[in-house]
Amino acid sequence: MVGIPTMIMSAKTVQITLPLLFVAACAGALARGQPARLKPRLDGAAIAVALFVLYAGLSGLWASDPWAAVSVSLEAAGVLVGSVVLIELVRTEPLGDALHMAEGLWIGLLVGGLYMAAEAASGQAIKIWAYNLLALGPDQLEPARYFTWENGRLIAVHSDDLTRNIVPAPLLLWPALMAASVLTSRRWRAVVVVLLLVLTTVAVFLATSETAKLGLLAGVLVFAVARYSAPLAGYVLSGAWIVACLGVVPAAYLARYLELQNASWLQLSAQLRITIWSEIAKKVPNAPFLGVGANMTYDTAPVMHEAPAAVASWAGESTIAHPHNVYLQTWYELGFVGAVLLMLVGLLLLRKAARLDKSQSPFAFALFAALAVQIAFSYNTWQIWFMCLFGFAAAMFTLGQNVLSGQPSRT
Repeated sequence: MVGIPTMIMSAKTVQITLPLLFVAACAGALARGQPARLKPRLDGAAIAVALFVLYAGLSGLWASDPWAAVSVSLEAAGVLVGSVVLIELVRTEPLGDALHMAEGLWIGLLVGGLYMAAEAASGQAIKIWAYNLLALGPDQLEPARYFTWENGRLIAVHSDDLTRNIVPAPLLLWPALMAASVLTSRRWRAVVVVLLLVLTTVAVFLATSETAKLGLLAGVLVFAVARYSAPLAGYVLSGAWIVACLGVVPAAYLARYLELQNASWLQLSAQLRITIWSEIAKKVPNAPFLGVGANMTYDTAPVMHEAPAAVASWAGESTIAHPHNVYLQTWYELGFVGAVLLMLVGLLLLRKAARLDKSQSPFAFALFAALAVQIAFSYNTWQIWFMCLFGFAAAMFTLGQNVLSGQPSRT
């Protein structure tokens, strides 16, 4: 209930929330004398993720900075192990306690959505007030370009500060809806579900993240399709996932060939991404099978040699921090082998979702769709908070499964 709104205020706090939840769940199991619950169930999807992380670690053998590749792989392995154990603990949590946790999930998202909507509508007045109350200074807030100061007081925060922080909302919406769907009162159940949908939608569309908007829309669309036909949703998502994993490089070439980086109907952020993707795609053939090594985009520092026409002041070149696309980053850093392993992870998750009860599978497909879209346009695969967000969302989905499995179908 506290961790989720905090996460939406600052997405990076998930790297604290997930370990705290893991420790609390482990302590609860041990206090009850149930250490056997700490033993996770390793299904095909978990093994595929483990193979992906293991291969990323092995890429340190040919990476230009071996320790950088190994260190992020160790972090990923830690997140994976902790998440898999936490998922098992949540899955086996007694129904009464799971229902209390589920209340915290949907209440937390309601509070987080209300906060984000208020911040977006007010120019982040709450954040400005809180930072000034805490007497935070320019040397304590990053990135510096987001914050405007006057006489030592914060007077404005750039709207881009909301971009990253809204990212968890489209993912947590679906577990929260599962949690709310077991409310015993039909009237209150409808009220909470509508509030979750409305507040999350308002928060996402008032914030500046186009990626989050696309993720939310993808989740809603796939949920509707899955309610009509779960097999159809599974087939569509599987095909789209295969194309995204294996076809992202030619897609980047095609987008540049069509000069979409100058398309007036695309926002500047999208135009810049197309240019970045083109530059990264050109480098994939240099190490097509094994890649350059995990997290080596920072080390190799690819350069963007052109910019969209809409960029008024262009210095001639700019360093690319990361590809803003997990599929393309996988190809560049881990090559064909990594892309195949990533594809296997997704297909096994979709296979798992297809086997769920009809009251659960639409939520699983919607969560997968939201995640698949969001990783196509943003962030670095190896950011610790990003990896923790995946684990946290999976644990919250398992919580939703727990409470739905223990109640008569209400969806």
